[in-house]
Amino acid sequence: MKKKYRVLLFVRWPVGGIRTFVRYIYKNFDPLKYEFTILGPDQSELKVLLDDLKMHDIACITFKADMPPWKVVAVVMKTILLGRFDLIHSQGFMAGLYSSLPARISRTKHIMTSHDVLMPKQFVGLKGALKKLALSSFLPMIDTIHSVSNDAHNNLLDFIPKLQKRRDQCIAISNGIDIERFQNPEKRDFRKELNLSADTFLIGFLGRFMSQKGFVFLVDAIEAMVKERKLPKKPVVLSFGFDGFVREDTKYLNEKGLQEHFHFLPFTSNIASTLKGLDVVAMPSLWEACPLLPMEAMVAGVPVIGTDCLGLREVLTDTPNVILEAGKSQPLAAALEHEIRTPTLSQSEAFRDEAALRFDVRKQSTELEQVILNMLKKS
Repeated sequence: MKKKYRVLLFVRWPVGGIRTFVRYIYKNFDPLKYEFTILGPDQSELKVLLDDLKMHDIACITFKADMPPWKVVAVVMKTILLGRFDLIHSQGFMAGLYSSLPARISRTKHIMTSHDVLMPKQFVGLKGALKKLALSSFLPMIDTIHSVSNDAHNNLLDFIPKLQKRRDQCIAISNGIDIERFQNPEKRDFRKELNLSADTFLIGFLGRFMSQKGFVFLVDAIEAMVKERKLPKKPVVLSFGFDGFVREDTKYLNEKGLQEHFHFLPFTSNIASTLKGLDVVAMPSLWEACPLLPMEAMVAGVPVIGTDCLGLREVLTDTPNVILEAGKSQPLAAALEHEIRTPTLSQSEAFRDEAALRFDVRKQSTELEQVILNMLKKS
């Protein structure tokens, strides 16, 4: 029997889009060709990821989630130098930096997937200068840097000029999703579940409570709508999970007296059914790399109101969805009001087949696997 390729997946933070990316991509790889070892923190999300990939020959190495960075570096170094892997696939900039030197020392092929974009404020002051020095020094050591959108690819080359000289090691393969999960989902009845009236208009906010997701702009938009306009339906925002700055964001909307317009629900893994139960998905993001949520919403046939920020604009371009200027609440309020008065659900339903063709992850997975196989053949 042919020996399997041994692949180390270093997932520094197995949450949100990173965990979903790993699941979507690697579940399409042939279990007879590969055996995987996941290196990551001892968090519940890592256990979920292991279950997602249970069809593979898979092992796991964990470290304490609150372990200081230098100790994590030591764990990564030991794992790579002693592991005799054929390939390392690091997820995110931090994982890529931690893996770059031991991969070079051990002569192990290394591909990093970048799940974020770089912003000017990250490189302000001495700390910012050191961060840029680290990126400029260690990223060029990586054999292949994979960006999940063209926006993210161009952003990386703009901020790290050294990579301009090694453009052949930087590739862009856009994200995709498991379309079958979203093509015929069962509709979650939130009005019955939360005892809401029939004239409630349900707005989904499914991002993490981090500044980049723009939740405060959604709060301000709801305030403008309920105070300045007479609406035929009551706007109610449903959010999921209690991570990040949820306490600060909750305090902000409570100070505005908007409690009745927001419901904070537990995290749900059944995203398809959840999306189908919404009237619209709001994404007031300030930046993204290549978000999966709008792809999932489009395949489910749910309208999306998003912004023109990096990454998100690339996904929403040439679709029936609304693209607004990022960082402003008034255009968001106007777009939500328009959706309440003139729903675009029929246009979203009509676009579902096109969305499924465009965002099917099997295409992206095949393309990324070919890159990996080419790297393995050169090792």
